[in-house]
Amino acid sequence: MGPEEDLLGQVKRALKQVGAPVYYDGKAHKAEFPQVIIDLSNGQDQPRDFKVIEKTKLTVSVDVYTRPDQVGERLSISNQVRNAMEHVRCAHWWSAFDDYSVRTLDDEMGGVPLKRAAFLFDYMTYGVAIKKGGN
Repeated sequence: MGPEEDLLGQVKRALKQVGAPVYYDGKAHKAEFPQVIIDLSNGQDQPRDFKVIEKTKLTVSVDVYTRPDQVGERLSISNQVRNAMEHVRCAHWWSAFDDYSVRTLDDEMGGVPLKRAAFLFDYMTYGVAIKKGGN
């Protein structure tokens, strides 16, 4: 298991405590609101031909969708998400929460107007990389 899978598994476990259903991006789910959608936004390329301590920055996106009139629920769920995500650590890799950002956006899903709190959470993971081979 790589750090990406490890981190996403821990994120899913941590977000079970928030007051809304949690889904992976791209997976089928009901159009019920509020809801939370998670995705691994990026992973840096792995170094090659090195025997080093590998440091990788992983960014997890978490989107909280609510109807426009659910302001209180959006704020409550967003606070729960932020608090849970600040404590996420990989189970099998050394990792540390780094930083986060959030923006509130107007959105729609299936023709339904929504508000989205779009979070980006950054984590640093570390491990020993022993890579052999060419390009």
